[in-house]
Amino acid sequence: MDIFESGIPNIRIRNIGTKRNPLEVVEARIVLEAWDGYLYKHRENGKEITDGKVRLNFDCYNGNNPEDYQAEINAYHNLLKNQYEIRDSIIRSLIEKFDWLKQTYEWDQDEDITPETLIDFNFKPFIGPLSVSFNEESKNDIAYLEWHFQCEWDPEHGLAVITHQERVIDLDRGETDVWKIYEDNGTLAEKQKEYDERAKNFKPKEIKPWWKFW
Repeated sequence: MDIFESGIPNIRIRNIGTKRNPLEVVEARIVLEAWDGYLYKHRENGKEITDGKVRLNFDCYNGNNPEDYQAEINAYHNLLKNQYEIRDSIIRSLIEKFDWLKQTYEWDQDEDITPETLIDFNFKPFIGPLSVSFNEESKNDIAYLEWHFQCEWDPEHGLAVITHQERVIDLDRGETDVWKIYEDNGTLAEKQKEYDERAKNFKPKEIKPWWKFW
């Protein structure tokens, strides 16, 4: 299916490259009701944005065929249908990784917060989704989603999460591990082989002395 005939609202093509070397991506902005009330305030191009919309980043548009987007379209509809279950899975993962969070971020050690008290902890003032990127990797014809959250305890890096349908595949500070996607969808051995081949055939570019122009 052509992604522009999929019913995704506010969809558009945006050039994130240059006029000489364009790189066109497909994106949209939508409201995810499951995250209503969560932290949405952020800045874009020097302006404070508080409209509650999440940016969806789809694959590059250059030369793609309509069928290239089918797994992403399927993931979009799954996101809308199961957004509350996905939200709850992300919050559960945050609670489960509380000890890791304390080590990674600068938590106030005087605060009486334990994994047990986090079950009823209100995360709404502290995190909120900024964007959801639809990965080109898929499983069962549904693309993986890479979430980027604004995070009050680390506004510089934020929080990154990978989900597939209602499952959390990875949760980390700022960026996630794509190899966990390969492990989940059964392509790890293939991807490792491709990586090893590229590493074996890699030839560093010769750097000439600054005075040598030929």
